[in-house]
Parts: sequence; structure tokens; C-alpha cells
Amino acid sequence: MLARTSTLALVTTLVGAPLAWGGTVTGTVKIRGAAQPAVVYVETAPGNFPPPAAHARLDQQKMAFLPYMLPVLVGTTVDFLNHDAVTHNVFSPDGESYNLGSWAKGDTRSYTFKKAGVYTQLCSIHPEMEGFVVVLQNSYYATTDKAGNFKIANVPDGHYVLRVFSKKLKKPEKDKKFPVDVAGGAATATITF
Repeated sequence: MLARTSTLALVTTLVGAPLAWGGTVTGTVKIRGAAQPAVVYVETAPGNFPPPAAHARLDQQKMAFLPYMLPVLVGTTVDFLNHDAVTHNVFSPDGESYNLGSWAKGDTRSYTFKKAGVYTQLCSIHPEMEGFVVVLQNSYYATTDKAGNFKIANVPDGHYVLRVFSKKLKKPEKDKKFPVDVAGGAATATITF
């Protein structure tokens, strides 16, 4: 009886832990006339992707949202900090449409994202400020570096569709899909707009 229980536990562990066996999708995103960053992500993937227990952070520093683009999983709580010597506000007209109010230096407000989508972050006091929270269905995503390179880790072998978000992309470009096959633990993609 002990042997059957141990075997079942091993099978359950292997089935429940696909991330440990995943591969890597690497590549480059080239957007004509645009500086990076961009978020590259697998549009949908099978499985459960619970949000992290630790909160993500989006700071307001030197009159800017830092990071400028923050990818997170659905269900993630984001802490919005203010490190500037002036009062800031955070609101988004997108998706769930929220307004966290205004607060002074050193204070924090939090918001939990319940639906996937791109949420523009704005400050009603400083209209020149803008940032983005990109809320995703799965944990297979990456932000490009300055050269447009990306690396998405732990993607199990299979057929997927990559999508890209960048403020510089126009509506038809934002809807483009890029098929990729992860085989033998690796795949590469060159995405050009």
C-alpha cells in the first residue's frame, strides 16, 4: 500500500509541476521608429496560474511611473508608491476603471487586478505622467530590453501564440498574432512591425 501511495504522489507532483519542465522562448521585437520597451506574452496557455503572494510595485518617481510598463498575472495586487515630494494620483479609464485617489510622498495605495487587459496608468494632477500595467492570463511573458530582446522562461513544449504590447503600436498591429512552437525545451521568434 505504501508503494502505491508514493507512486501516486510522484505522478501528482509531476503532473502538477509543468513549469519545472518548461523551455525557453527567446527572440527580438523590432518596432519601426520606436524605442523599447514592449511586453511579449503567450496569449493563452492551459493550466492554473495563481497570482504571487508578494505584491508587485509601481512607483512614482521623478514625475514618472517606474517601471513604465509592468506585466502581472490576473489576481495580482499592485502597490502604487509615491517617492516624489509632490502629491500624486493614480487612475485608469481602462478595463475595471479605477481611481485610487491622491496621496503624498511616502504613502502607498494598492489595487488587485481581476481581469486581463492593458491598463493605462495616469495621474490627474500631472497629465504628462503615463504608465501601463499589462494584466495577463498566464506567467509566460517578458519585457524587452533596450535592443528589443526578450526571454520567456518555463514554457512547456507545445504550440502557442505570442502577442506584443507597446504604446507605439497602432490598433491593427496590436491585434497581430505570432505562432511559435516550443519543442525540445526551446523556441525562437523574430517579431517585426
